[in-house]
Amino acid sequence: MSIRDIFRISEFKKQIIHLKEANEALSKNNLELEQSKKEMLMNSTHLKSQIQTALQKNKELSEKASLKLSLHEAEPIKLDKIITLKTAKLSKLSEGEKKLQSTFQKIIATNKSEVKELKNEIGQLIDQKENIRADISDLEPDLEMSSYGLYRPQYDFSTSLEYKDTLINLREQQKAMIKDKTAVTYNPNWIVNDSKAEGRKMTRNSIKSILRSFNNECTEAINKATYSNYDRISRRITRSFEQHNKMYSVDDVAIKIDYLNLKLDELNLAFAYRQKSQEEKEILREQRAQEREEKALQREIASKRKKIDKEIKHYTQAIQELEEKSNEEPSNQNLLAEIQKLKNELEAQQNQKTEVDYREQHATAGYVYIISNIGSFGRNIFKIGVTRRLEPMDRINELSSASVPFKFDVHALIFSEDAYKLESELHNKFTGNRVNKVNNRKEYFSITIGEVENELKKYKDMTVDFREKPEANEYRETLALENSIGNATHG
Repeated sequence: MSIRDIFRISEFKKQIIHLKEANEALSKNNLELEQSKKEMLMNSTHLKSQIQTALQKNKELSEKASLKLSLHEAEPIKLDKIITLKTAKLSKLSEGEKKLQSTFQKIIATNKSEVKELKNEIGQLIDQKENIRADISDLEPDLEMSSYGLYRPQYDFSTSLEYKDTLINLREQQKAMIKDKTAVTYNPNWIVNDSKAEGRKMTRNSIKSILRSFNNECTEAINKATYSNYDRISRRITRSFEQHNKMYSVDDVAIKIDYLNLKLDELNLAFAYRQKSQEEKEILREQRAQEREEKALQREIASKRKKIDKEIKHYTQAIQELEEKSNEEPSNQNLLAEIQKLKNELEAQQNQKTEVDYREQHATAGYVYIISNIGSFGRNIFKIGVTRRLEPMDRINELSSASVPFKFDVHALIFSEDAYKLESELHNKFTGNRVNKVNNRKEYFSITIGEVENELKKYKDMTVDFREKPEANEYRETLALENSIGNATHG
């Protein structure tokens, strides 16, 4: 693990901690809000109860006053005193009622203010939580990949240089908009400290600040773009555009939608450029692999020809020596038999030399191989490739190197004067069964052994030594070893 990976993991952990803290603060604020609501309701109920009690007492006193008034009509002086006292009490009760109502209104107003503040704080925490979640998503591009659309290229240039030139032109357009001050809208009439010059200076600083911040965020996001997170990166740039405009609204400065569209075009073009560059690198690697294969073939031919020439020279000299002896002993049948045997060996060597010469002169002659690796890729996955090696197993053994856990098994080796054409025909036949449907240079196919065999039977003019069942010795021994270890553990 590199230092950069460790740093990214550390940053990821910090963001997770911030997210947890934000969630805890949000939960705490929700509890406080609920408590405030409960207290407000309790206070409201209590006040209503007090007001109702006061009104009831007022009503009762009024009824008693009316009753006494009817009973003591003959006592006007006394009655006047009673009325005066009752009126004073009623006045006090009314004042108490007004005070209670005023207190109730203050409590409601205070709680409304607190509720509004809490709502604003909750909204900020929710925004912070979403931003952290978006950043975490960018750090983990495969997170919930199925819920996002894959990148769809908007350009189709033949070389990466065309992408690069278009990308440079696109960035020049952005620079031109910044230079001409058409990348933003702004208020040219600001006055700071009674000075228009100070106002223009403040506006220039605001424009520089908003564009620098937005460009930095876009550059960072564009560099993280992959097939699986392309839509999220696009939304992140749009969200940054909206947040910057909201932040700088107090300065009356905003980025234009045309400049945002250039950034989104840059995202698409920069990603397409990286993909095309990677594709060209793969093609170059494949070409170099073919060159190495050709060089290996030439080394094999040179070594084989040297060996054959040596054998031909040896057999020719041996035959000459035996023929000289045979001239001295014409009736010696053993010498004649030995001479014929050596001539047969010499003819076989000469035939091999003819074959080597043919392989060197015909650049398309070679072997198409059909191999599998059930331990590495599972059943019914076959690789269909071609090699011009004199010994095709040398190439297959190279494929069985440390890059795969188990060796490849050979199902068929087919010699053809035009091996590349035969390989292409087989690829086209099974093109719908490609494991990798994007990169056709990957020669793996998801097909059954029966489909392979039936297709090979169509080539009547070729001799095909077909093996249906893979040996997979190491894989089968590994399974047996795992089973024995498992049985011993459970035993």
